[in-house]
This record gives sequence, structure tokens and C-alpha cells, in this order.
Amino acid sequence: MSESILVDEIFTVSDVNSEKYQRVSRITASSAQNDLDLILDINTQLYPLEKGATFSLQLTSNLNSPDLKEAADYIMYGKVYRVEEAKDDKISVYISYGGLLMSIEGSHRKLYRLSKDNVYLLLRK
Repeated sequence: MSESILVDEIFTVSDVNSEKYQRVSRITASSAQNDLDLILDINTQLYPLEKGATFSLQLTSNLNSPDLKEAADYIMYGKVYRVEEAKDDKISVYISYGGLLMSIEGSHRKLYRLSKDNVYLLLRK
């Protein structure tokens, strides 16, 4: 894994909530190993996801590698605004992408590289 890649996981969508906004849905997903839980606001007009869909998620500190940009279907730039302890020795990391929010919870071992800094989100089906 490249030094700039902070998280690299495969997720499966368990719920899609599009009740509040027309073009934005809040998806709930779990990683393939069920050790990370994700809640993500996403522009479904640009990147539609349905319940049961699987996708690759990468969080990176930069986009210096051209391969990262070319492989991604959907990219957002945001800021980690809160990191907190959760239950069962897990941590929760909260990121804002210009108002689209993300929460990722899992073991400290998987998320320790995320700190209050800017990050890129890259999604690929």
C-alpha cells in the first residue's frame, strides 16, 4: 500500500436513504471483513449506489499518483474534523466533504493514520 493511501477497503451497501435531498443519499455500508462501518453522503446523480452494491473506498492524503485518479470513478476532497473513541476499543472518524458528511468506525489498527487533516475520498465500483 502506498504511503499516501490511508484506508483501502471494499464495502457493501446495506442501506440507502434518499428521503431528505433530491440528489444526495446517505449510504450505510460495512467492509468485506465487517470490521469497518461507514456512513457516507454521496451525490447519487453523479455516482448512484443501490442496496447490495459493492465498491472500493480509498482515503488518501494526496493525489500525486496518476494511477489513483484514473482508477477512481468518484473523487471528493474533504477535511477530518473529529476523531473520537467509540465502544469496544474502536475509533470513529468524521470527515466533511464540503457539507457531504462521512463517518467511519473501526479498529484503531485500521484507522490510526487518519488525523485532523485534509483527505481525498476515491470510490470505484
